[in-house]
Amino acid sequence: MGPWGDNEYEYINFDNMQWAIDVATGLLDKWGMHPALYAFEPVNEPWWSSDLAVLKGFYRQVRDLVREKTNPGTKFVFHDSFHFDHNVWNEMFADDDHEDVVMDTHQYWAWYGAQDSVGGYCDSYGNLFQEAAKVKYDVWVGEWSLATDVCALWLGGFNDNNTAYSRECAKVECPKTYLPESVATDFDRTADILGPFGSNQLSTIQNGMCLIDSDWYSDADVKTLGQCSLYVFDEYVQGHFLWTMRNELEDRWSFVNSYDKGWLDFSPFEPAQI
Repeated sequence: MGPWGDNEYEYINFDNMQWAIDVATGLLDKWGMHPALYAFEPVNEPWWSSDLAVLKGFYRQVRDLVREKTNPGTKFVFHDSFHFDHNVWNEMFADDDHEDVVMDTHQYWAWYGAQDSVGGYCDSYGNLFQEAAKVKYDVWVGEWSLATDVCALWLGGFNDNNTAYSRECAKVECPKTYLPESVATDFDRTADILGPFGSNQLSTIQNGMCLIDSDWYSDADVKTLGQCSLYVFDEYVQGHFLWTMRNELEDRWSFVNSYDKGWLDFSPFEPAQI
């Protein structure tokens, strides 16, 4: 959005924003009328310090493009810039002009800090998502996972992490390449630690071992966490997407593995079951 100075932007770089609008225009010109297109979100996770007035103007322009260049009913989705607050966003579109607008929010347990039990996470989610009922748009949780720590390898950057671990991380052997030996080169699995490093050495490969989420909570705990999450989502929001679909190492970051392990059970359930 522009160069950041002393707790504010030195100026807004509208050329950058116009470039983003041009990219959106190109995508919609090519794919806007495709029958498989259901929704369009122009930018992922704009920074929490973004100039919200400018960001809203950008969103309004792209929404006009979506209405102009897509089939009727295509959803325009905007990320909340980490301001999950109806007071911030409800005024962006008029009360009689917000059809097919969806607010996307990303909510991860991994950054909630250590809780004595998974019930602490469940209670936090229940309290948090009551806010969704005050948002006049549909709300999608565009990213969430069952991880309760930031231990996942390179989650906060390559050989770096933007948050200290709240629990001791578990370790597993790093995966082998799936490519044939004729074109693949493995890394040194005997090295004490591999660089280069970012601001710290938290998220690094050491002696061929990769970090995964803490094993502080049992499989039964993780299933409880999964079920209470689904219950809250069913109560308060219109859609949710576990990040990611598949993961080589991290079951709690993998929809496929979480489902196969029974942590996500989509059969009908009552609050008493969780």
